Amino acid sequence: MENVFFIGEGKVIMKTLHIHKVMAIAEVKFRALCGKNCIIMPIFAIGFTMMMRFLYQNMSGDGGSEEYLNAYALAMGLVMNIGMTGLYCISLMLAEEKEKKTLRVLMTSSVNALEFFVGSVLPVFLVTVIVNYLLMPISGYTITGSNLILFSIVTMIGTLISCIIGMLLGIFAKNQVSTSTLTSPILLLMMLVPMFSSYIEELKMISPFIFTGAIMDMVMHMAEQVSPALNIGGILAMIIEAVVSIALFVLIYKRNGYEKE
Repeated sequence: MENVFFIGEGKVIMKTLHIHKVMAIAEVKFRALCGKNCIIMPIFAIGFTMMMRFLYQNMSGDGGSEEYLNAYALAMGLVMNIGMTGLYCISLMLAEEKEKKTLRVLMTSSVNALEFFVGSVLPVFLVTVIVNYLLMPISGYTITGSNLILFSIVTMIGTLISCIIGMLLGIFAKNQVSTSTLTSPILLLMMLVPMFSSYIEELKMISPFIFTGAIMDMVMHMAEQVSPALNIGGILAMIIEAVVSIALFVLIYKRNGYEKE
């Protein structure tokens, strides 16, 4: 077990994190993630990346750089995966637990809020990160050296932000149907703004300030051999969004717990 600080009831208190409880929750969450409603999301991201690669292969014969187009396929796949797997799956699983009344049972048992949070986020975070790496060979664009280190750090931070936002939205979702209603506007913002920023000038101005846009810009800068691959604006955007998402989650959790009536 490990003692950690956790914010609750308007003050900082000491919570005990029991690893065996976290792993038990993570195991349950992983099985839920493998269910038909969730597993389709990473599969869709992989299929989407593969489709974009084959589509762009035809374009490369018309004078486009194959490496650049493969990098674009990777960037779009990352945005899709981080949004749909990281955000949507977590909020959907939390809503499903509310429907089945298992959430109240967990929160009134010996499992504390921090253990539930870590156990819920861990499997989705790991699956999303693994798929992020799988998208490289699938897209045909490989990142190596120092760029791979930057890629790892930035995509992991982006995945964590997405997971926290998913938990936050899950608090407000009363059932699985309402999850789609709540998450759709956020997903559209996270995915469509970076994807269409190359074609619409207004979106190009907004995209760098969204963490998915910063990730997409980073990959494209690597393909163009632009240094630094991630500029100060992108770094600040990700830091601010990470802090804001954590602060909002803590605030909403303090008021409502994991369920908002």
